[in-house]
Amino acid sequence: MTTLSLKNLNKQYGNHTVFEFEHWEVKQGIYLIKGSNGAGKTTLFKIIAGQAPFKGEVSIDNITLNNNPLAYRSLISYAEAEPQYPAFLTGNDLLDYHLSIRKADRKTVDGLIEEFKMGDYMKNKIAGYSSGMLKKLSLICAFTGHVKLYILDELMITMDQAAIEVLYTLIKTHLQEGKIFLISSHQEPDASKISLSGVFEIEHQQLKLC
Repeated sequence: MTTLSLKNLNKQYGNHTVFEFEHWEVKQGIYLIKGSNGAGKTTLFKIIAGQAPFKGEVSIDNITLNNNPLAYRSLISYAEAEPQYPAFLTGNDLLDYHLSIRKADRKTVDGLIEEFKMGDYMKNKIAGYSSGMLKKLSLICAFTGHVKLYILDELMITMDQAAIEVLYTLIKTHLQEGKIFLISSHQEPDASKISLSGVFEIEHQQLKLC
């Protein structure tokens, strides 16, 4: 069973402390991270994804970001709330990059492309993508290869209902494989589709169980 652990975490922007706590740990499951605007949800996700500096230790199954960053990052997929990619790339270009670093076969994601109804657009440059198409592309890339932790920031933003249903199915399938999902959303996930393992709120630099 996969375990994500944060120890002695401290994150500051200048004199402003965003996070300061001793220990936070979650195992296989789906966890909703809540907090007011500016509370630090995206900052937390970027710390865990290895995209923001911090003090402390972050590990997945005892593989630490500090000591083994390449191995650690290979265990994570991070789909940002509003993904931004170089406009001159095509969807296929971006996907090929993820396939390469994840050492995955294109056939393993062809089904995803069709399920998200992106087959007619993967050859097009990202400059012409709508916000919904960008979100779908980011999710296709996030579910490429085999990882242990999925971070989905504002997972339903700009998504149509059909795409949300596809996402729910993906989450349920990968959850059965022992994975962890950290999600944020201004819209509560449909409890009839996915069952949350825990809800945490960012308050006073802490992650508190709701």
